[in-house]
Amino acid sequence: MRALLLAAIGSVVLSPAAVADGMNLAGSLWQCTRSSDQSQFVITFYPGGGVGGGEFEHDEVSPYIFDASRTKPGEWPGQWKQTGQRFTWAFPDQSMRIEGSLQGSGQPGARLTGTETSPGGRSAMACTALSRLPKIGEGLVIPRNSRFIDLDGQEGELKVPAGVSLQEPGAR
Repeated sequence: MRALLLAAIGSVVLSPAAVADGMNLAGSLWQCTRSSDQSQFVITFYPGGGVGGGEFEHDEVSPYIFDASRTKPGEWPGQWKQTGQRFTWAFPDQSMRIEGSLQGSGQPGARLTGTETSPGGRSAMACTALSRLPKIGEGLVIPRNSRFIDLDGQEGELKVPAGVSLQEPGAR
């Protein structure tokens, strides 16, 4: 299953150099750090406007999941938009929204900077481009009581059917 997830992401991810050369965010993957607590997460901008991501910890990504019962095949529960250097990334099932801009477009080391709004509050964040997805972790991160928790915990509640945000929509 992990190999399938990695192959799916690898097929849509553009190189950081391609993004830095002024291409849009479609197909890009980013590792981000919140300034509020230095926690890290990964976000992706799928071609066609879909989004994905997951919390990053101990060199692994725990993908966000979403309730797939409300989506048609090939659809995503979230979306992203880009206007020039500005972008919006929204993942409603995780109650997350990021607004920001692409910094250093056309230069090596392009970055995304912006503000994340989530049930935990608002935090400035900065992201660097990834050329490939880090290792997928065992647990899935799901929302409950306005907080992210690990599915391995006793308080987890899985929405059924669920799609994993770091795999192609048709691969569910």
